[in-house]
Amino acid sequence: MNRMDMSDAATLMTLLRDAKRSSALRTLLPGWDMLQADVPSRERVETAIAILVGSGLAEVDSSWGMRLTEQGAQLRRSVKRTQGMRMIPGAIGDLLAGCQLSRATLNLPQSVFDPALNDYLDAASRRAERRSRHRWWWPGPFRRPVR
Repeated sequence: MNRMDMSDAATLMTLLRDAKRSSALRTLLPGWDMLQADVPSRERVETAIAILVGSGLAEVDSSWGMRLTEQGAQLRRSVKRTQGMRMIPGAIGDLLAGCQLSRATLNLPQSVFDPALNDYLDAASRRAERRSRHRWWWPGPFRRPVR
């Protein structure tokens, strides 16, 4: 496995919180962007999922909800949280490098990834549009010019 694949698997593992609750792909993409300052392609997400599932660290359900296995949750808990959220993927990557990893054969359908990506991009666009309404030249933070 190449370094980018390991980094992506570590990023995904950082975002999966525990073994009890599944996380939908649409909830993982904003976190991925926050951690890596990058919105991943379908192929990168698929590879990260395949590594975690193939290595027994995560599970995927029929709706592509993901959760850590008990083994994955244990590895995730072993990383100290005091080092800052952006440092956790690197620490998890170091732990993954010491594990015997394999890749499951799975195919993340475009019909699952595209709606999740579009939801994230639409939300980001709405946030940017709301921010653009708050111009510095307005007289105050709560008064807007009358149209």
